[in-house]
Amino acid sequence: MPRLALLVVGLWLGLLVAAAAVATVNFCTVDRVLGPDLCPELAARLAPLAPEDRRAAFRHLVSEVNRWIFRTGSATQLLLGTVLLAAAWPLGAAPRALALVLFVLTAAQALGLTGAITSFGRGLDFVPRPLPPALARRFGLLHGAYVIGDLVKGVLLLAMAVLLSRRPPA
Repeated sequence: MPRLALLVVGLWLGLLVAAAAVATVNFCTVDRVLGPDLCPELAARLAPLAPEDRRAAFRHLVSEVNRWIFRTGSATQLLLGTVLLAAAWPLGAAPRALALVLFVLTAAQALGLTGAITSFGRGLDFVPRPLPPALARRFGLLHGAYVIGDLVKGVLLLAMAVLLSRRPPA
């Protein structure tokens, strides 16, 4: 069971890092694609659209991709949390406690934040930038809570990896 738990921890850490990287790169890509090196073929197809409409359409597309990653990643983390909890349960109090905290935090994010962030964020896709302060604050609080939760999970997963890697082989 320690090896399965360690494998799950590694997969979970990889998922956290990959999701954060992809979400960030997606939004940066919009500005790069629509920037000064805009492909001539794409420029010709987008010519009827105003530059702000082009950017809004591409950002909406990227937002939809990120929302899919967010929802799917959240469900995947629940599955990983369940497997980790089962694998860590027989390993003693410390691994069990870490796995339980990870599972509860993941469930809270999945049930309390994922749906709210995706639906609220979708409503912001075509709101002119900068966002009105009340909307920006609400989305920032939701997103910030999720990011902090992911950072805490990352630290807990690293602690679990250290704990499991120091155990004598079974």
